[in-house]
Amino acid sequence: MNKEKQTVKRRIFISNTRMVLVTLSLFLFVNMFVVNLYESTYKNSMIGSSELADNTEQIRNILTDWNPSPKEEAINNLATKLNRYGFSICVEIDSEVIYSNTDFPVSELINYIGDYFETDGKVHVYVQDYMTVLTQYDMNEKMKVYAIAGEYHGFWSQKNNLTTILILLLIDGIFCIGALLIISQIFTKRLIEHITNPLDALSEGAKRMKEGNFSEPVKYKGDIEFEYVCEAFNKMQEHIMEANAEKESYEKVRVEMVAGISHDLRTPLTAIRGTIKGLKDGVATTPELREKFLDTAYRRTIEMDRLLERLFYFSKLETGNMPLFFEKTEWSEYLEAYVKRYELLIENESIKIKMKDVKKGLFSNVDREQMKRILDNILENSKKYAETNKLEITINIFEEHAYVVLEISDNGCGVSEDKIPHIFEQFFRGDESRNIKEGNGLGLYIVKYLVNAMGGSVDAENSNGLTIRIRLPILDE
Repeated sequence: MNKEKQTVKRRIFISNTRMVLVTLSLFLFVNMFVVNLYESTYKNSMIGSSELADNTEQIRNILTDWNPSPKEEAINNLATKLNRYGFSICVEIDSEVIYSNTDFPVSELINYIGDYFETDGKVHVYVQDYMTVLTQYDMNEKMKVYAIAGEYHGFWSQKNNLTTILILLLIDGIFCIGALLIISQIFTKRLIEHITNPLDALSEGAKRMKEGNFSEPVKYKGDIEFEYVCEAFNKMQEHIMEANAEKESYEKVRVEMVAGISHDLRTPLTAIRGTIKGLKDGVATTPELREKFLDTAYRRTIEMDRLLERLFYFSKLETGNMPLFFEKTEWSEYLEAYVKRYELLIENESIKIKMKDVKKGLFSNVDREQMKRILDNILENSKKYAETNKLEITINIFEEHAYVVLEISDNGCGVSEDKIPHIFEQFFRGDESRNIKEGNGLGLYIVKYLVNAMGGSVDAENSNGLTIRIRLPILDE
């Protein structure tokens, strides 16, 4: 079963959520434990403190029957009676203690009960923690009497419990903060690993590319975003590798082209130089022979001029300095004029051009001068590579959907099937031996470039020779 892939955003959200939930859960668990502990202690304390001291009622009766008097003898007698029942006594007049037989600082007890002290003259009972206190107030003498039973420390148990809770909460807070830091470090470390692993893989890939290794891809499986980045990196690497291979291939054919051009220029130059040398040496002894020599030299200069013109034209195409001037053109009329003009140029050659089933009334928007160059290059290609003594070229034009289709076919030997897809590439030559055929591999490349620039397409196939098919958009009348 394939594990569902996670995004980085989702991973960060889940990681932070886990960190918060775990920390809060731990905090709640500890606090519940502390609260339960305090609740248990507090209940036990309350249970103990809710019981009155023994003989409380007897003490209440004694105080009720006693006639309050500040005299020492009266107070001593009262203290003696209370002591029999396990009670101590404290007497205060005008906020000053005049008698006390307690064994602890009585002032703290007085301060503690002071806010609750009743001054109606009756006897009141106070129970706090482990102590029972009975109080009586005499308005005339401004005298307060305290009868006390139990242990003093009980008065401070509640404060001590509160202090204990605060200390525990402080310790709990410190513990939770430490736990939060530790847990966050654990989750953060895992999150950093998820993020840095693909980054490290990309860094290694960039390092390999810097060293010239473009064949080894970046391998990563994990978060979707990083998979996309690594996949894009690999595609970029592939494109660079393909571009480098294409550049090397291009440079190779350019070198071959320069060598071929040198050969193509050397051939007519050699012929011209031989002709001129023959004329200088007096080989041509008759006017007819001299005319023949000069005519040969002239034809060679035309070949050189045509070659240089094509190279110059190719340079303009590559730099984008070839403007096109479109005109509405009727195809049957244009082709008839072109064929007539071309036949005048080849009247001394064994080449036959015929037009077959040319449909009239078909219009396209084309650059007429560049269209002439397209046709010239196609016919010249047939002349060079058809390998037949009697070359026949057939031109056909018809309508196909929204396109005008122009077919130029020859009766030559065609092109091997494995090379047909490449004949429109720049510098490609079907025959790699320049000793057999002259050419520079630019003619059909220029054809494709111009046809594409006019919004059309071009392809080729073998059909009793080579057939080149051009498709251009039909223009309504």
